[in-house]
Amino acid sequence: MSRPALRRELPRIEDLPTLPRTVLRITELINDPATSARDLARIIAEDQVLTARLLKLVNSSFYGFRRKIATVTEAVLMIGFEAVRNHLLTTSVFDLFPSRSPALRRGQELLWDHSLGCAVAAKAIAAALRRDNLEEIFVAGLLHDIGKIVLIAKFPAEAEAVAARVARGAAILEAEEDILGCTHAAVGRRLAEHWNLPAALARAIEGHHPPFAGGTPDEQAAIVHLADILARVLELGSGGDDRIPALDPAAWRTLRLAPTAFDAILASTLADFDDIGSFLR
Repeated sequence: MSRPALRRELPRIEDLPTLPRTVLRITELINDPATSARDLARIIAEDQVLTARLLKLVNSSFYGFRRKIATVTEAVLMIGFEAVRNHLLTTSVFDLFPSRSPALRRGQELLWDHSLGCAVAAKAIAAALRRDNLEEIFVAGLLHDIGKIVLIAKFPAEAEAVAARVARGAAILEAEEDILGCTHAAVGRRLAEHWNLPAALARAIEGHHPPFAGGTPDEQAAIVHLADILARVLELGSGGDDRIPALDPAAWRTLRLAPTAFDAILASTLADFDDIGSFLR
């Protein structure tokens, strides 16, 4: 497929995957204010894999509860509806994009680790800023590069061409624009909208790379931008190239983080990466 044809096709990819039925139903229930923890638990319990993943998570050191959580209803009550939705969403997403190429599959595994690193770094940054929406920001970090997975799955030949260009020293955004006529950030937003994910999450996925729309990122995009850099600095997986992007001044002004906060942010990122990695990988 030619570059102009790809440029036309990417914004309107129609055969994007659909989330598992149970995850879609969970999202519908969470959006209904009349839903109880028992209602939500009943739907989760219909899927043995999601049940096992949820119970494994709530009993992991990521949450650190003092006693064992034995039922789905109790898990929902302990971590909350949004956390349940977000974690079950993230455990389902990367299974939707199998890669036939061994080389691309290895790249996918490294990208998954990078995405996890970005997620835990984003959560650590949000905690340092004393924000309440830690779970939402974690998901924004985890899904920030989902557009790369779409490109690997839907356009494997072009994805391999991008990887080859990166191996010769190009930045990944530069290679995507040149070969695809579109970046993974725009494709990621297309997928987020296809899944009816929250608008703030779609904006963070599209906006985690500068230049930012209007010259200034919203806070969630700024957090993911910084988290992406920290994951690269700590060498947690691979974001597709070996470059460490410069921190954008507009993002830094948006966050107004104290430099003294970084020791705790880095320590939390490394600890959470190991703790939750066994659950999500």
